[in-house]
Amino acid sequence: MKKVLTYEIVKRKVFKEDKWMISLRRHKKRSLKKTTETVALRTTSSPSDIEGLLQAYLEQIRYHVLSGESVNINGFGTFYPKVTAKLVDKEEDATVNNCVQSVTIGFRPCTELKEAIKESGFTEFSPAKDANKKRR
Repeated sequence: MKKVLTYEIVKRKVFKEDKWMISLRRHKKRSLKKTTETVALRTTSSPSDIEGLLQAYLEQIRYHVLSGESVNINGFGTFYPKVTAKLVDKEEDATVNNCVQSVTIGFRPCTELKEAIKESGFTEFSPAKDANKKRR
């Protein structure tokens, strides 16, 4: 399933000089409700059954990640708890309060997902096209 990523060319100031770069356009977030409706069209389950199943699944992922475990979703990737910590000179200074700078959730995509995103095509963002879509 090859997808196309939309990008735009943006200007940035770097040391008072104009520089240009490519930046991906992020489309609106897709809701769980819309996703369950799409999945329901491809299965014999109702959207509400799928939503209930996904909610329970997400609760389990959340529970296990918050318990310090990694959670692998085959064909997608692995979620895991992640800590950024600073180094200290003495062992006795290595405490949670002194060293931990941030606690977050990491995600490591599986090989198939990494390959799929690498194979994605690109299309340049056109404000005119975007305006036409909003009018429909």
